[in-house]
Amino acid sequence: MFFGKIFGFGRSEPRYIRRTRAYLQEARMAVLEHTIAAEYYQSSAQMYAERAARLEDELRAWEQGEQHIPVVPHHYPYVPRSAHKAVAVDAPPVGASVGVVRAA
Repeated sequence: MFFGKIFGFGRSEPRYIRRTRAYLQEARMAVLEHTIAAEYYQSSAQMYAERAARLEDELRAWEQGEQHIPVVPHHYPYVPRSAHKAVAVDAPPVGASVGVVRAA
């Protein structure tokens, strides 16, 4: 009985109180999950608003006859790829005779 009071189980609490505690914990978890989701959607909305503004500026410039390449911020520095180098492969010429092994 003593451990039941300490750890929160046992017959000291009515069933509806235990159920209420479980519902309270579930509600707190739902608040946390929805807060996290709201932060995610707020940051997504901000990103799309910035994108829409950038695209509107690009369209406005095009309609006014300004032909320019829009500046796109890169998250990673641009590193040009090196030219492919020819690699010599040691292979027999196409017309060379190849030995054929036949099964008996």
